[in-house]
Amino acid sequence: MSASERKKSVLQLLKFVLIGASNTLIDLIVTFALNAIFGVYYLAKIIGYACGIINSYIWNSRWTFREERRRDAREIVSFVAVNLMTLGLSLLLQWVFRDRLHLDAWWTGFAGENFFTKLLNGERFCLLLASGVALLVNFAGSKLFVFKRRGADPNNEPTEKTEE
Repeated sequence: MSASERKKSVLQLLKFVLIGASNTLIDLIVTFALNAIFGVYYLAKIIGYACGIINSYIWNSRWTFREERRRDAREIVSFVAVNLMTLGLSLLLQWVFRDRLHLDAWWTGFAGENFFTKLLNGERFCLLLASGVALLVNFAGSKLFVFKRRGADPNNEPTEKTEE
């Protein structure tokens, strides 16, 4: 990978993180609003998460991976599949970190009882760890699988016409 490709990948990762933050905000706002209005938390969470995925696709396809975008059904299906796989990985990691490795208790013991740990309690610490790993996996899946560089697949490379 050349220096310019590395620079481009780092810039894409930064854009991806910014969009991820906006996805989380949209997810939370929609979830909290629907739950407050209708009192249906799980349905509200599903709708909120779906709104975050839609926001993610729009911004990542038009900004982060604009040059690689294919604009076809395969791209959309792949994007949803990568995001659902990442959600599953995140939930699995949260369970492993909290219920198997007990990092929530470790964090509370390590950080002590103070204002900071009231904001970032043990459960949120595990969520943050899982989200960090999931973010990297999601970025890799988006870059390598969903928004593959046009022409990266030898079957999709355009053939050049030669003049005779």
